[in-house]
Amino acid sequence: MDELSTPAVEALRRAQTSIIEHSLDRVSASHPWYRTLPAEPRHQIEAVASLGVTMFVDSVADPSAEVSPGGIFSVAPERLTGTITLGQTLGLVRSVLDVVVEEAPEVVPERDHDRVAIAALSFGRDIGFTAAEVYARAAEARGAWDARLESVAVDAMLHDAPEDAVTRAGTAGWHGTGPVATIAARTPGLDALGTSRLRHECRQHTSDVLVSVRGDSVIIVIGAAAPDGTAAEHEVDQAALAIAKELGGAAVIGPVVPTVAQAGRSLRAALAGLRALPGWHEAPNPVHADDLLPERLLAGDELATERILALVTKPLHEMGDPFEETVATYLALGGSLEATARTLFVHANTVRYRLGRVSEQVGWDATDPRDGLMLHLAIIAGRLAEGREV
Repeated sequence: MDELSTPAVEALRRAQTSIIEHSLDRVSASHPWYRTLPAEPRHQIEAVASLGVTMFVDSVADPSAEVSPGGIFSVAPERLTGTITLGQTLGLVRSVLDVVVEEAPEVVPERDHDRVAIAALSFGRDIGFTAAEVYARAAEARGAWDARLESVAVDAMLHDAPEDAVTRAGTAGWHGTGPVATIAARTPGLDALGTSRLRHECRQHTSDVLVSVRGDSVIIVIGAAAPDGTAAEHEVDQAALAIAKELGGAAVIGPVVPTVAQAGRSLRAALAGLRALPGWHEAPNPVHADDLLPERLLAGDELATERILALVTKPLHEMGDPFEETVATYLALGGSLEATARTLFVHANTVRYRLGRVSEQVGWDATDPRDGLMLHLAIIAGRLAEGREV
């Protein structure tokens, strides 16, 4: 743009204060939410508007001077982006620009009208792009900080620090008091944008979510807002299953625990399951960590020993010696009903009945190869535990 005449520049300098005052009046009149802001952010917005008008006048007074639109936001701290939205900021810019476009051309000689109007529109466009960049940087910084907070919370869970886990999770935005489930999955190449998208997708299923990327793996902790109970446990488990299916890579779901304070147990089980997953080539995807107890036991997972004793060994033992002995004998003899009946001196139908009752009560069917492996290892783990107590 050609330089303005000296009279035009002088006229703009004289009108500068008036344009700033009228701009602030327009902002206050056009945006009711602005009047409800605390004094500090309002003063910061006023400083931005005032500096914007001043920089515009400087830019048209000396087109050769380096005037950076980004400098307009230097008088307001980054936290202002958390007080007003990008849409609100652009609305303010538009209000100030409208006043500049209306009044600035009117104070200069007629031959300079168009030049000043075009300069105002161009400067306003640059301010709009700059505002978008400021908000993008702020969002990126907040995203990185949120990710850090979530990772710290997950670290507390992994280190089995219940009170610290609750505090850290709360700092990361956790609000619920209901049951919690976890997911450990292989997700190579998951970058910051992908992580942000994953976090958004998780929140379509549940409100409380923590996501932490560890190398080529990702850890997800989700919670139900409802209090502990069977319905809530089922809800959070189904949410974990739905999220795990969307991940694309191998995923293991940890057992549901009552609250976020116990999330570490679920998380360690999920991670142990992910490490043991190569041992079961036919495993479904996703798979629950409890279904990988045989592989986890062989991998030396101490939590798996505790889990199989509580989940399988104890209920089987509580059914009584005939049932536990029948299962143990049936499995030791390679799954033969007749050989088991002869060894126990009972009818084959009695063996069938006992095995059926075990399947109903314990949840694993000795006649199924995979369930049989689970029961066999549960019996062995129980015998070893009894041997250690002697």
